[in-house]
Amino acid sequence: MKRFDLLEHPDGTLQAVKDGFSWPGFFFSGLWLLWHRIWGLGSAALIIGLLVYPIFPSPRGYIMGIPYGHRFGAAEIINIFIMVITGIQGNAWQLDALRKRGFKRVGSVDAETADGARAAHILRQSTPVERNPFGRDEPHF
Repeated sequence: MKRFDLLEHPDGTLQAVKDGFSWPGFFFSGLWLLWHRIWGLGSAALIIGLLVYPIFPSPRGYIMGIPYGHRFGAAEIINIFIMVITGIQGNAWQLDALRKRGFKRVGSVDAETADGARAAHILRQSTPVERNPFGRDEPHF
């Protein structure tokens, strides 16, 4: 199971953001940042990702004098760096962006998906809880 931080907007909108590495952020760095309305970083990632190719053209790929068709150079290294940083920090940046838009953290939940985390939070809010003397809260049915 994954841990999700839950944030709620004053209008009642509930968002779930996964803790840890963001695979979509890794694979779609700039577009993923723009999708989550992280405008500055998303624009920078896209612009840098595109401008490094004309600035640092990739060398022709050779193995023992035989061209193998793949080119790998500084532009690819810079883009891989952007992908890794976005994967590692993407969810934290998403939390910050949501907080700047007025969302408040209301808790965290273990779930398989973001929808499951939101559903678990709503269920937890609607179920009365009885205090257990051993420190764990259990639903009272």
